Formats: sequence, structure tokens, C-alpha cells
Amino acid sequence: VDGVMYTSTAWSKVLALDAATGKVLWQFDPHSDGVKGSQACCDVVNRGVAVWKGRVYVGTIDGRLIALDARTGNKVWDVVTTDQSKPYTVTMAPRVVRDKVFIGNGGAEFGVRGYLSAYDTDTGKLVWRFYTVPGNPADGPDHAASDDSLEKIARPTWFGDEYWKLGGGGTVWDSVVYDQELNQLLIGVGNGSPWNQKYRSEGKGDNLFLASIVAVDPDTGKYKWHYQVNPGESWDYTATQQITLADLTI
Repeated sequence: VDGVMYTSTAWSKVLALDAATGKVLWQFDPHSDGVKGSQACCDVVNRGVAVWKGRVYVGTIDGRLIALDARTGNKVWDVVTTDQSKPYTVTMAPRVVRDKVFIGNGGAEFGVRGYLSAYDTDTGKLVWRFYTVPGNPADGPDHAASDDSLEKIARPTWFGDEYWKLGGGGTVWDSVVYDQELNQLLIGVGNGSPWNQKYRSEGKGDNLFLASIVAVDPDTGKYKWHYQVNPGESWDYTATQQITLADLTI
């Protein structure tokens, strides 16, 4: 961006480099909680940063989202995006659309419930949250953007009560893509928790929205549509790898 390359490394550290010479302009260390390293399924990697209107955004392994001044590397704001008492981690690159920065999380292998959050790029205030699997029905609605779709579409595809006791999974740990033409955010949803549907959902049901591409309104987080690539997911066949939008002539 304007001759500067922004990149991240392990432990969610950020570097700004002169793109022509490779000279390091600044470095940032979020001083992540080292305990979270033991709760990351696939090491303390970081998949990149987002840059928007003079700021750099990075998710940290211990569940925070941080905004940095792109020129100096100084921290502008720092918000906690996950329940710190549970084994959530963040390794994904944030995505930015229409003055909102989107961040998900990992941890389905350890028993968590997945979701994607949208924060105001300027203030760090939570704008909306979309849960990808239903929670404990006794708790009632989450008061989140996903409430209607979870109750009407997703919950009828789950069975028993082990899924909410064991987390359910469905973490959004990487792929989020903006479709500008149709103004929709495409979310790639991961595996179930636990993996085996026999234990998770009495061996039956599609278990939405596991292993699905879910489209939501980027401004409100309201559900638009979904496509499940692997109904009744039991094999870690997630839909979280990169989604690429293209017009193809076949």
C-alpha cells in the first residue's frame, strides 16, 4: 500500500517494510498470552493483516483484534473478540468491507461454538455477530444477527443435547469474501465439535451451518442464503479454505 508492505508472522506480530528496499519501517508485538499456543490446533501461525484508511488490522492468537496506525505502528485500539475462559484462538487475516472489520476464530477441535464478528473500523465497537451453530436452547436467543436463521433453519438439523454441551464447532477461522456486485459477505464455516456426528448429533441431521458457505448482509449480518458442501460433516471436510469469486465461460 503506497510503497509499504505490511505482513504478519508467528505470534501475531506485524511488520511494515519498504517494498522497494526491504527496510523494516516498524515492528509491532501484541504480547499475546503464551498459554494460547497450547490451544491452537495448528501452531501459532497468523494468516495476514488488513489495511484500510491508514490503519492496519491484525487478529491475535489470544483472541484480540487490534488496529494500528499504518504510518507508525502505534496501537489505536485493542478489543477482545472471544471468551477468554474457552479455548478460542485467532489465526485468520481480518477482512474489511464498508468501514467494518470482520474477524472469526478457531478452536472447534477443543470444543467451542463458532461465530463471525463485525467491528467498526474507526472505534473498535462491535457492530454485529453471526453464530454459525445453535447454542443451548435453554439460554434463549443470542440477541445476535443470526438469531432467526439459527432457530428456523439450523436448529431443526441438530439432534440431542451433546452438540451444545460440547461446543458444536463451526468456527470461521479463515475464509471471508465480499461480493461487491450483490453486496453480500460469503463466510466459510468449519468442522463440527466433536468431529464424529454419532456423538455430536445422535448420528443424524445436516448439522447446519457446519461445512457451509453462508451469505450474510455485510452491514447487518442478516442471513441471506447458505450452501452446505458436506451435510452431516464428520471428516473435517471444512469450507474454510479460500473462496474466489470469478466470472467463467464454460
